[in-house]
Amino acid sequence: MSWQADFVLLTYRIRKQRLNKGLSQIEAANLIGVCERSYRDFEAGKSDLSSSRLFKLAQALGIQILIS
Repeated sequence: MSWQADFVLLTYRIRKQRLNKGLSQIEAANLIGVCERSYRDFEAGKSDLSSSRLFKLAQALGIQILIS
């Protein structure tokens, strides 16, 4: 699998888990200290997050990220 496919899968899983937790995109953005637009672009696959923000988001959503 390519890194692009991995990224799409990651953003899909994050969006799904955010919705399962009942969080809006604004609330998720506030959790990690980014503006709503940056968060929306991340979920849409148009931009990325810093690794520290990505891990903080994953932790808040209960998602485990493994780097290999």
